[in-house]
Amino acid sequence: MTGLEALREAVLTCVADDLTTTAIPRVDLYRVSQPIALPPAIYPPFVSLILQGEKRLQVGNQSIRYCAGESFTALCDLPATGEITDASEASPYLAARLTLDFAAIRDLLQQMPATDFSGTSHGIAVHKVEDALADAWLRMVRLLAKPDELRVMAPLVEREILFRLLQGPQGGLLRQAAAVNGHFTNIRKVLLWLRTHYATACRMEELAAIAGMSLSAFHRGFRASTGLSPLQYQKQLRLYAARKTLARHPGNVATVAADVGYQSLTQFTREYTRLFGLPPARSLRLFRQNGTDSRR
Repeated sequence: MTGLEALREAVLTCVADDLTTTAIPRVDLYRVSQPIALPPAIYPPFVSLILQGEKRLQVGNQSIRYCAGESFTALCDLPATGEITDASEASPYLAARLTLDFAAIRDLLQQMPATDFSGTSHGIAVHKVEDALADAWLRMVRLLAKPDELRVMAPLVEREILFRLLQGPQGGLLRQAAAVNGHFTNIRKVLLWLRTHYATACRMEELAAIAGMSLSAFHRGFRASTGLSPLQYQKQLRLYAARKTLARHPGNVATVAADVGYQSLTQFTREYTRLFGLPPARSLRLFRQNGTDSRR
């Protein structure tokens, strides 16, 4: 049995359907038994391994498919929609995800020899899972059955997973992402600012200054990192926040639109419908009927 096959069996035995937030920090496991549309979400920087089935993510204008035996790396907070396209009771979709700790990556890099790598400005990538990485993940998942060992061993195994990632095909990408004054770090400063100030009108010159980049370099770098322009990214943050508010605290649509920064209810309705497939008023009715955000 290969490491990937053993990892698949280990995940099958320890998770029920849907997302399982494990006792190990930053580690999540997934098991889905039917094709589903995923709720819009802002994904943190992460590496995900698909062990069985197939998933599609829509990030800006990019449609990304990855399947069993592949890993997906995202280096910035990404607003995304998607779907599990291949899953069944007999053969459920299975995946493991590690949210990236860039401080831990930087600490590890200090103890590794410098390595030449081809430069890239893209913040997302798909690669084949190598055996050494699957083996490290297998040891991580097996720790869930050993709570007396987990606290001591999980940080060590996470460190090995990061090491294997740095040694693998995504290593150059991760090295750039962890650079203190690097391209991705500068863009993430802007993303953090936008996450807090999404309802505030902003000038591109201000955002470029936060990144410490020229305006033209900032525009190019932002789109390459996120798949969106800065204004598109801010728009999606506003719409995601509006959807969350409508789902958790149903209220007046016009008030919600104004709270997330829209001055025109017509524009809000048009852009909300384009992104989510339903007008906000209908979403609100569904949320009130269901009492929760139900993946619709």
